[in-house]
Parts: sequence; C-alpha cells; structure tokens
Amino acid sequence: MRWKIIIVNSGIVAIVALLSFVLLFTGLRGVVADPAARKAELEHTIRGANAQLELDGLLLERWLAEQAARREVRAVFSGGTERARSDSATAQADKIRELASSSPMFARVPPALVLFVDAQGVALGRNGSALMRGDKIADVYPTLGEALKAGHTTSDVWMNRERQEQLLVSYAPVRGDDGATIGAIIIGTPLNDERLSRTSDITSGHALVFGMKGQAEKIEIIAKSEQATSDIVGIAQSGPVLDAAAASLGSGNLTVVGQASNDYIVATAPLSGYGAGNNAVIVALVPASLVSSLVGILWPVFAVGGLGILLVVAGGSVLGNYISTPISEMEEGLLQIINGKTDLRFQLEHEDLGGLISRINSLLNALTGVPETDEEGRTSAAPEQPYQE
Repeated sequence: MRWKIIIVNSGIVAIVALLSFVLLFTGLRGVVADPAARKAELEHTIRGANAQLELDGLLLERWLAEQAARREVRAVFSGGTERARSDSATAQADKIRELASSSPMFARVPPALVLFVDAQGVALGRNGSALMRGDKIADVYPTLGEALKAGHTTSDVWMNRERQEQLLVSYAPVRGDDGATIGAIIIGTPLNDERLSRTSDITSGHALVFGMKGQAEKIEIIAKSEQATSDIVGIAQSGPVLDAAAASLGSGNLTVVGQASNDYIVATAPLSGYGAGNNAVIVALVPASLVSSLVGILWPVFAVGGLGILLVVAGGSVLGNYISTPISEMEEGLLQIINGKTDLRFQLEHEDLGGLISRINSLLNALTGVPETDEEGRTSAAPEQPYQE
C-alpha cells in the first residue's frame, strides 16, 4: 500500500517539476537571449561610449579656449628670445595644469600634458619639464597643423609608441592682438584602461576596447575597460572583429560583427569628434544572453521537485503505515478465527477503520451465536416486533 502511494505521488511531483522546467526554460529563453534586444543593447553601449568620449573632448576644448584668451597666455608668444618664450611657456603650462587639476571637470581624468606650440606647430614648452622644446609636433600629428591654419579648436588621438604618447588631446588656438593665430595650447588626458573603465561605468557597464590603425593598416588594441577579461580581449583581437573595425573606419558607420563568439555579440564604430575619424575605433562587447546559463538559473526547479519526492516518501510511509497496520492485524485475526479461535474479537481503535472493525465484530458474534453487549456489558436485545393480529 505505502509503495503504491509513494510511487504514484512521486510520479506526479516529478511530472510537475519537469513541466515547470520546460515551460520556464521556453519562456525565459526568449527574454534573456532575445537577439533584437541584445543588438539594441549593443548599439546603445557603443553609441553611449562614443558620445561620452566626444563630450569629454568638447568640454575640454571649451575650457581650453577660455584659457587661451587670457592675457598671460598670449604673453608667452611675445617673449624676446626663444629661451625666454620656452621658459614662459613651461611656467604657464604648469599653471594651466594646476587650474585643470582643481577643476571638477578633471576630477577623475587629470591632464597628463599641457603644451604650447607656435604658429608653425613647433613646441615651445610643456608642463613639468623642458622636454619636447623645439619638436615639430605638427609634422608628427598633421591635425595640429590643420587646426593652426583653420584657427579653431579641435581634438585628436595621439598614439606614438616611439614618443611614448597615448593621449586624447584638444587644441585651442591663441590669437594675437590683430586676431591672427600666433600659436596654440594643447592639453592631453590619458587614454588607458582606467579611462575606458570610467567611460563604461558612466554609460553602460559593458566591456569596451579601444583600437588604433597601426602599421600595414592593421588595428592594434591599445586600451580596454576593466570588464574586458582576457577572453573578451581575445575576441576583440579575432579576425572577424578586426576586419569589422577596419570596415567601420572605412565607412564611418557602426558595424555589428556576426559569428565572433557564441557568448558575446560585438560591434565596432569609429571614434567621433577626434581627428578625421578614420584612425581610432571603439569595440563594444555585450553578452549574448542576460545569464551565463539558463539551466543554472532553473536548477532549483529540480531541487524543489526532489524535495517534494522526499516529502512524498515520508508522508507515504506514515500514511501507508496508518492504513496497512490495522489491515494486517485484521487479516491475521481473521486467519486465527478460521483456524478455530472463534472467540477472538478485534480490539482496534482507528479513526477511519473503526466502523468497519465494529461491523466485523458484530458479524462474528452473529455467526457464532454470541450476544452483543454494550460498553457496560449489558446484552443487547433484539428490537420487539410490532403486534399483529
């Protein structure tokens, strides 16, 4: 009896658990791994990162233009000798860096470089040292020469391993009393893993990788956010992603990479607002699913099902004993009566089988001619027959 109860109820619990898992798996799979939703999240990630870096450049250009209009800054270019101009440039570069360091705008990204150049793009002086004096910066970074000729603020990416430069820079022209461009101030902030991590935290929180066009037109990875693990960087350096990055720089459009990884979807886009927009690229990687393993999320369904089966076993054992124990005693007692022990009566108290036991005792009394007695031992008399004429 008990095993029938256990098997039937355990089967019901197992079927319910299995159906619950299948229904939840089917319903949630479309939510956590919806291709359209993940693609939209990917585009939001890369556009948000691009917009944040572009905004950083625009704010820096505006702040730098205000500094370029100051009288003491213009005075740098009016020194008598080249040495005097260089010393004055270094002194003003140090002051501008101090102003930048105290500005809330630079709270998390302090400037690493403040540099003065003349109208030909030749370095006069920089903050902190006498390095770079006399360097023809415009020959190394052509966008500087273009900005000096046009006389407007702009931003660019400086990436030169020989010069140990890896910066996001902004230029602001300095004008003389006649309005002509007499030079420029350059301010640069680090382009490193910390910068990309900050950008990711502000925008989406997803992995970002920054690449530059290097030798032989190949894309080189130069920075990554803290979310970009070694596996993610490996995906970003794979052939399909690098090809998509090159295509983005060529077309100027966002490119979604197909079949780059089973775990991540990837997109590339050229960096906006810095230079001509054809040298630097941002790579964004978003998990293909909101969870690493849907089965891992739903395993508690089977755990609860297993717990249900254990409870069925415990409950079935108690219930089976409750019913089978008195039945076994009745079976054994009836066998003794059949074997001649006709005076045996059942003395069992049972909430559900008590009535049946009482009827069996009454039947045995009737068959053996033993009068019925009540609880006080009085013989039960048969009801009197009505008088009939």
